Amino acid sequence: MTAPRQISFLEFAGPGIDFPSDAMRVTDREAKDILAALAVQSWTPPQAVKSLADSGYSIRHASDTYDTALFGPDGMVGFYAGSYLWIAPEHRGKGLSIPLIVAAAEQRGGCIMPPGVVLQGYTPAGLAAHRKAHQLAMQDIGGELSRERARTPGAADCVQLRLAGAIR
Repeated sequence: MTAPRQISFLEFAGPGIDFPSDAMRVTDREAKDILAALAVQSWTPPQAVKSLADSGYSIRHASDTYDTALFGPDGMVGFYAGSYLWIAPEHRGKGLSIPLIVAAAEQRGGCIMPPGVVLQGYTPAGLAAHRKAHQLAMQDIGGELSRERARTPGAADCVQLRLAGAIR
């Protein structure tokens, strides 16, 4: 297996890493509105994610957008929708944001920026989660996530990330 190509954290997450702020937090109230919008989406089958095996959680991608969601036994419990990352309070602290971030990056062609977004903000906790996701991706955590809708490798606003030996 080919080792992953090293890209900088800045390339992975974008320039918003320079100014983390709690003001960037997605509140549970805001998340409720986003969840309602995501509920009408069509979702791909669950993606094979090694770190979620036998956990009761799965990751799926929206069929028509670059949104990625975390599903638990009772439905959607988290999302990376546009530039908003959120996990329901009762599911936090379980390491679920890391595979969600990596899956969103894979779907988006290697960086976490959705098409048309050049800057997004981070909370300090969100920044730490993105750093950890980037570190694990660089260690080739594997995962057989969908690349059917990945953005083109030459896109100016996207950096290629090599996971599981294939460019996504």
